[in-house]
Amino acid sequence: MKPIGKIWERPWGYTEGFIVAGGIALAGILLQLQFGNLGPSDYSFPVNLIVGILFVAGLLCCHFLLRANHVIRWLSGTTSTVPALLMLLTFVVVMGLTPQYSGELPREELPDTLFSRIGWYRMTTSWAFVLLCFYILTILGLTLLKKSREVQSWRLAGFYLNHLGLFLALLAGLLGSGDIRRFTVQVNEGEVEWRDLPLAIELERFEIEEYPPRLVVIDNRTGKILPVDRPESYMFEATGRWTELNGNRIEIVEYLPQAVPVDDPASVTFVPMQMDGAATALKVRVINPSLGKPVEGWVSNGSYRFPYRTLPIDEATSLAMPMQEVKRYTSWVTVYTEAGEQKKGGIEVNRPLSIGGWTIYQYGYDESMGKYSRQSVFELVRDPWLPLVYTGIFMLLAGALFLFVAGPKKPIIES
Repeated sequence: MKPIGKIWERPWGYTEGFIVAGGIALAGILLQLQFGNLGPSDYSFPVNLIVGILFVAGLLCCHFLLRANHVIRWLSGTTSTVPALLMLLTFVVVMGLTPQYSGELPREELPDTLFSRIGWYRMTTSWAFVLLCFYILTILGLTLLKKSREVQSWRLAGFYLNHLGLFLALLAGLLGSGDIRRFTVQVNEGEVEWRDLPLAIELERFEIEEYPPRLVVIDNRTGKILPVDRPESYMFEATGRWTELNGNRIEIVEYLPQAVPVDDPASVTFVPMQMDGAATALKVRVINPSLGKPVEGWVSNGSYRFPYRTLPIDEATSLAMPMQEVKRYTSWVTVYTEAGEQKKGGIEVNRPLSIGGWTIYQYGYDESMGKYSRQSVFELVRDPWLPLVYTGIFMLLAGALFLFVAGPKKPIIES
């Protein structure tokens, strides 16, 4: 670091780098206090395209017309790059440590704190974050242009792939965020849903696959699973099996994947029945020396049509069956576009369907109906800049692979 009196003397170093990066961040915070977060309408098409063209044109002008300027030369060096990256990394760490809220949430509903006023609850659209990203893009662009004037070699391919890939991915990600469109659509089974969109979704059927039922012993007073300090559970495997839960021997007598309860004068029993709303039921036998004789009966987690059933073991505890966890759920759909395109397929979580520039994600279903849901919820996303982002990412991967294969340049040893 330079002494205080030597700051801003040429050549600039890391001290000036941290001052410039900190000044950009401070300017962003002041703009944030004045104008608030950037909204999608502030940088959507065609504004983002114009900004991108002007930004690249400005970099080219600086390189060809001002490349002898000491500031331009400094911006393409490590003494400006390292402080800029550290400053951006600081904001990324803060973003990871603070809750991030959707841009659709009104500003008045955000927590009334200093972090809210300086935009850190929506970091990616805060002025400081965006300005720092453009500052790093400026450094990247000038570094690329400077390298292009040097003697070229095939070994520079890794450099160009990495730097140009990062430049493209970051620039497209910043400019394209204003053009992202998200819609949530609920579709009932057997219906076609149009929502003022250039496509329609027909839900042919909705399927849910669940994990096997589990058994737990609960406290009758609190409803907590026992033992409280280390809750135990047993996942059903087959009839005839047994397990130990909270000191009780639990034997599986009968398993009915689809059953309905039948009340008789003595107790509640379950009978197999294929119908909408049928519940999963297990007939069990509980053995414990303190009971005197085994306790036998049915337990069920119920459904939207029938209530759950527990089996009392004693005055303090009962055997219960929690709701079965969902393993996967699939929406089988046909999607139509205004252009006449048609596509069939299954949509699952992390397995979207793409058509006409739109990506359709599985968002949810009618949880009150459980596995008998006849409604599926989709999230429709359109991001026209995403191909550019992916191109940049693939260039980064290709650059890393090239550097790994090519290896470091070996020195020439003269005999």
